[in-house]
Amino acid sequence: MLPVLAAVLAVTSAPVPASALDLFPGFVVARVCLPYASRAKTFESAMRAARDMEFRRPAGDRRPLEEWASEVEMISRDGRWRLLIEEGTVEENGVEAYTLTCGVSSNLASGRELARVARRMVGGSPLWAEQPATPWRWDRRTTRSSEYALRIDVTEVPGQRPVLAARGVYY
Repeated sequence: MLPVLAAVLAVTSAPVPASALDLFPGFVVARVCLPYASRAKTFESAMRAARDMEFRRPAGDRRPLEEWASEVEMISRDGRWRLLIEEGTVEENGVEAYTLTCGVSSNLASGRELARVARRMVGGSPLWAEQPATPWRWDRRTTRSSEYALRIDVTEVPGQRPVLAARGVYY
């Protein structure tokens, strides 16, 4: 009787797990975006990984991808989530850098919710450092910071959906 009572108390006192919908953008960033931003996946293999998670190109977009495409937008099967995979050059801190960016967004998720997902992803890992000057941004600690940077951030631009993204910046 005592073991049964202990089991019942353990089950009823356990915290309620987050819903799968709350964790979905974290899974996308972990399986598609971080490997792409860190160059573990190519542009094409990131698209394949997204398709494996049931993302597809928008229904009205019938044009074929160019051989040297640098950007592709995909939507989830249920239409709730958008995934943008892109590469290109930007100027950062006065230096031209090559960037790989992969981000997930939804009209149904706020920036605050996406930041909570990002916090869960990095957790208390000593490999990730939150930037005090830039809220909702976590930089991966690396021994070669002069060569590249890897970060997870949540950005909100007025008039657009908030985006949870993994970015690889290569100097």
